[in-house]
Amino acid sequence: MTGLPILEISGLHKAYGAVCAVDNVSLHVDRGEICGLIGPNGSGKSTFFDCATGLTRPNAGTVKLDGQDITGWSLNRIAREGRMLRSFQKTVVFGALDVEENLVIAGQMFTFPGLWSTFGIGAAARDRVVALRERARELIKIAGLWEVRHQPAGKLSGGQQKLIQFASMLMPEPKLILLDEPMAGINPKLIERVVESIRLANEKFGVSFLVIEHNIDVVTDICERIVVLDQGRKLAEGTPDEIVHNQAVREAYLGG
Repeated sequence: MTGLPILEISGLHKAYGAVCAVDNVSLHVDRGEICGLIGPNGSGKSTFFDCATGLTRPNAGTVKLDGQDITGWSLNRIAREGRMLRSFQKTVVFGALDVEENLVIAGQMFTFPGLWSTFGIGAAARDRVVALRERARELIKIAGLWEVRHQPAGKLSGGQQKLIQFASMLMPEPKLILLDEPMAGINPKLIERVVESIRLANEKFGVSFLVIEHNIDVVTDICERIVVLDQGRKLAEGTPDEIVHNQAVREAYLGG
């Protein structure tokens, strides 16, 4: 890796009254890296994501994206201007629309946020929709959803809907995606598909990833580096092999 990290977070702190959810945590994600963030329930992972992505304002600390200080930016501004997106544990799709239309709408929302640009008519508007459909079809193939691309999203399984959400996040050509438990609640076969989709997006488009995930087998397989939180603090950081064999991590997260 060369140059500045794509994401650099220093001294992040968030407290809710007397409860400290994130305690002076620093973390970075290198360009093109897939980095894991793990820890037991209540360790502060989701709050860390909320502070990093503008959903919640931290009490202290800085967040830099691509070298620019984005601390205090809103979630929407970070997504549009910084091209850093995040997923949530609850999957949301447009159930009545088919897979391809879900992706086209996602592309319109990010690329053409104004009403006129989104719903305009004429040759320019048609060209924009054609371009969006071309990218949507490419991403549908990456997500392994080609055979169901014209089926209503609401009729598909929870795992397939997660793949729709993932492909939709790739529509605006993000630099960095933060994934919050992408494997939760889906069957092993679709877990393999999600893992492969993340790898393909990373290799083909150079998208960097920070992934919260409880499936340790997945984390150690897909991530180059793993950060461990416990009780709001950074407990450890290292390669998958170093983390798996770290006794403090085993005691806090892997059950000793």
